[in-house]
Amino acid sequence: MIQASFRVVAPRGKREEVLDVLLRLKGPTEVTRGCRACQVLQDAEDDHVLMYLVEWDTEAEIEEHLRSERFRRLLPYIEMSVEPPKVNFSSIDRIRGIEFLLAVLNAASETG
Repeated sequence: MIQASFRVVAPRGKREEVLDVLLRLKGPTEVTRGCRACQVLQDAEDDHVLMYLVEWDTEAEIEEHLRSERFRRLLPYIEMSVEPPKVNFSSIDRIRGIEFLLAVLNAASETG
């Protein structure tokens, strides 16, 4: 799985515009073949800090997404970030859920 995140700080007076672009990208992206998840997030302490987070099955699928006309509409908004935008791509080969958390907590209670 490949995860991509784009963190931007919207300029004053542009937050709603940036958020609108992110939300318009989200819907079509999350129904695209290979997309596992697509989220638009807002920082709890500063509502001008916005993040676009997307997960893909393969690198080829995320590359196709990044080359799409739909995604390219986002680029000017990434560039207008008040702070340098944070862009990360991560390859994830293993995902564990609540069972991992419970196993760790149970192991801690058995030793402690």
